[in-house]
Amino acid sequence: MMEGNSSTTLNSLGEFAAEQAERLLGALAVQVARTARSAGADEVHDLRVAIRRFARGLSALKGCFPRKESAEIRRGLKKLMTRAGAVRDRDVALRLLAGRDSAGASELAKQFRAERKHAARALTLALKRWVRRSSSAKWRNALEGPPPGFRDESVHTAAARILPRLAKDYFRGGRGAARQKAPAEELHRLRIAAKSLRYTLDLFAPAYGGAAAGILDELKGIQTLLGAINDCAVVREMAAQRGGAEEILASLKKRQRRKTAEFRALWGKAVAGGAQERWMETLRHAHAARKPPASSGPAPLVRRASA
Repeated sequence: MMEGNSSTTLNSLGEFAAEQAERLLGALAVQVARTARSAGADEVHDLRVAIRRFARGLSALKGCFPRKESAEIRRGLKKLMTRAGAVRDRDVALRLLAGRDSAGASELAKQFRAERKHAARALTLALKRWVRRSSSAKWRNALEGPPPGFRDESVHTAAARILPRLAKDYFRGGRGAARQKAPAEELHRLRIAAKSLRYTLDLFAPAYGGAAAGILDELKGIQTLLGAINDCAVVREMAAQRGGAEEILASLKKRQRRKTAEFRALWGKAVAGGAQERWMETLRHAHAARKPPASSGPAPLVRRASA
């Protein structure tokens, strides 16, 4: 299922970028306010997704926004993501330790709960500060107006230019990561490439109609396994740093290996099924664009109350 706004009007890329920035910033503001009230596991997860989507939108459509201002906003998003990530890592650790009744697991869980409480407090303060400073309105204002030398194009042309390149990086990374005994760095790089491709395709999904849905579904399957592998690696490291019992570390390592084997099997199935050829063919052929209306740059972002 596509998660983007399929009702988006496809005009020029400048207008599309302004529309998407408004939508993604609005979604972020909602999640900031929600998480500031209660930093539960679901709220933190949704906040991270909103941050990631907005950051990816700014990156994919960076030519449509003032460069300096866009870069400053991305730095602000990175700081929020770091705070949210500290909470999320403890949530993952507690989930992977759940059900273990050993004394070692109980002691680790106790440490992680205390750390989560501290991290959640720091995140909540950062989010409240973001709201208090009217960051939503300030970021919206900062993104208004095209950068110097901006040249517009159709959304479809931009999609066909951007997405095949990301897909190529994704499949190149997958070939390396799927090798037996591939280093953890290659799996990590593939995970990043998968996120970039997924969120960019979700952004441009309206340019492909229903053709993007199948790719997104296949991509999510791979991304889910890569996330599970990364979770095991992160929690193993956290547990080792806190003197976790060998039994726990060995169990996490075993789970990580199992998930890695599942990833390799799924990747092999996708490659054998001609995924790369199918995806590239689809991504190179966004629907023919309507002639865009005359525009000297992105439409102004719609004003709304600051979150």
